[in-house]
Amino acid sequence: MARLSPLPAGSVPEVADIFEAAQASGRFIPNSQLILQRKPAILRALRALGAAVLDPAGEVPLGFKRLLAYVVSRVHGCHY
Repeated sequence: MARLSPLPAGSVPEVADIFEAAQASGRFIPNSQLILQRKPAILRALRALGAAVLDPAGEVPLGFKRLLAYVVSRVHGCHY
């Protein structure tokens, strides 16, 4: 359970572009990102980290990375 309530997508103008792009492509927006709108620099850094980890040009195949992320989430009780 989050200690802070998620803000509606795009509530913070500095990061509205992130949520507009996600909504336009039909992607799910995690509550963690909706909460992190309060700290735009951290939200942008977290997204950059995620993009680097899931870079398809890496040594580990993208499908395996996604499978691993799913298994780790399930082990920790995440049902997304």
